[in-house]
Amino acid sequence: MIKNCEKLEIHKDGLTINGKPFYLASGDMHYFRYFKGGWKRRLQLMKDFGLTAIQTYVPWSMHEPHEGEFCFEGNLDLAKFLRLCNEIGLKVMFRPAPYMCSEWDFGGLPYWLQQKENIEIRTLNKEYMSCLRRYYERLAKEFIPYLSTNGGPIIAVAVENEYGSFGDDDEYIKAIGDMLIELGVDVPLFTANGIEASKMSSGSRPEYWTGIDAHEVNDETMQAIKEYQPDKPVYVAEFWAGRSQQWGGYFLRQTPEDVARLYKTALEAGAFVNFYMFCGGTNFGFHNGALVGRYGADTLDAKNRYLPFATSYDVDALVTEYGYPTQKYYCCKQVLKEYMISKGYEFGGTSDAGEYFCKTQKIENVKMTKSADFIDNTKNLAKEIRNSRLPLTFKDMDLDYGFMLYSTEIKYTDDAKRSITIEGLQDRAMIFVNGEYIGSIMRDRKQEPLMFEVPKEGAKLDILVENMGRVNYGCAMLNEYKGICGYVRIEIVCEDGSLYPWNYTQKMKWTNISLPCDDMSKTDFNISSKPNRPTVLEGSFKAQPGVDTFFNPIGWEKGFVEINGFNIGRYWSVGPQGTLYVPGELLKEENVIRITELHNVPNDMTVKFDDKPSLDTIEKSCDLCVSVVG
Repeated sequence: MIKNCEKLEIHKDGLTINGKPFYLASGDMHYFRYFKGGWKRRLQLMKDFGLTAIQTYVPWSMHEPHEGEFCFEGNLDLAKFLRLCNEIGLKVMFRPAPYMCSEWDFGGLPYWLQQKENIEIRTLNKEYMSCLRRYYERLAKEFIPYLSTNGGPIIAVAVENEYGSFGDDDEYIKAIGDMLIELGVDVPLFTANGIEASKMSSGSRPEYWTGIDAHEVNDETMQAIKEYQPDKPVYVAEFWAGRSQQWGGYFLRQTPEDVARLYKTALEAGAFVNFYMFCGGTNFGFHNGALVGRYGADTLDAKNRYLPFATSYDVDALVTEYGYPTQKYYCCKQVLKEYMISKGYEFGGTSDAGEYFCKTQKIENVKMTKSADFIDNTKNLAKEIRNSRLPLTFKDMDLDYGFMLYSTEIKYTDDAKRSITIEGLQDRAMIFVNGEYIGSIMRDRKQEPLMFEVPKEGAKLDILVENMGRVNYGCAMLNEYKGICGYVRIEIVCEDGSLYPWNYTQKMKWTNISLPCDDMSKTDFNISSKPNRPTVLEGSFKAQPGVDTFFNPIGWEKGFVEINGFNIGRYWSVGPQGTLYVPGELLKEENVIRITELHNVPNDMTVKFDDKPSLDTIEKSCDLCVSVVG
């Protein structure tokens, strides 16, 4: 790439590139949330809108999924994505983490950092910074050639993200900025934090362009950022034009008119605005994150609890999860066009509304022709099997995503009923006694005791724990060691059904089986499925290659889906997400589908694919209920 020394300069009242005025109108699009065949149509929609730049995170957890093993291929071909941005004519506000939040598992940090003894994430801790340096050195090979000073599209690079919501060590922020400069970054550095003065001062430094994250920009907002950084223009690094979805939470949408009004207000206040998100995407596989907090539609007195994000990252963006412009897109486009023309800037978007057609397909009556018991298949699906006195965590077993099966034996002593309690459960457990499902337990939810009897020949106790997503925001990230992080307590139930406070024992002697569920083709379908137990199913279907569709699991309860060996994500009947997006790039003429259903398989064992999504299946938020049999 030819070096042309094109460099963004940040002044008190505006921006220039090579001395010429530059208007920054941008939006977030995350390359890792799509198949690479879908990049161009989304980038073109951004260009047609009139944006001059895009903003993207870079997920450390995807590019270094296992320590020292790097991936920049396929849908993670960052260099190809940056070249495409350059070809289309969009600058890039580049956010290389290490932390990105983004409702992504562990905020984009790789799970294996938790394996390190004495590590302290997002600090100047020697071990953490050593891991980050190794990653940055490898990442630099991918993006440094695409800095604007080297003829590429990257005009600014972010230092950390929302650090003011996590810590207050500005020396840590400086160390990351210095590391980026040392590796060859010679374009401006910027940060993004909440609008509160404490978050700005803790999460940035005066020498970096300090972006803010906000739903609304008003006089108070402008005054707050101007007081902190009077020598630079206001940059809204995240203008929240939508809202993410959480399982069990009502999908709070914003009307196109309201977003357009707030966008116009921000522009007229003199802020450079970045839409978060401009293009919706997908948390494929098990990559969704979680919060310890409340639903957006909760009442003010609602308690904080663990809330996992859904598979869809449509987030009511201007461009849908499947790459189609919404009414919000057209309303905001008109606002940008009028504003840029009124200020004497050249509007680079299309002059009309544009004609966009997103072809989708419907596929009916896909029959699952094979089924097998999931738990009885664990030896085929296991990454590792270990015995221990107490239950081991995902961390202990070096397990990134998926499930852990804990098995033990309970000896008969008397006819009294027993109750089971799991201390330190993270996140959701299904309980089986002698192969029979007795109920499930969800992290930090109150519920009625799960009771069972031990027959004279004894009982086998199986506990299947699902990692529903690591917390991605705030200090709650620090204790995300999935699995059973405490102990299992077996209590004796009194004749009147009560639990005597001191009549219990801690269960010991466990077999721990780690199940990453990253290749369900290893399932042995000669192992028969059983009613009311987790089941792996397989079928096939014909489709039109290259055409999007939406998997509809209506009648199914909870699980995940593989199509042609790719995990398209989780489904759950609690909503609000009702369908799973299937990119056309994944489909062939003949396709294989595998479904892992954790609870109940419909009698007809059929599924279908719709030609449109369903993301609003509930009208109000509900707590994530537990499931109890009997």
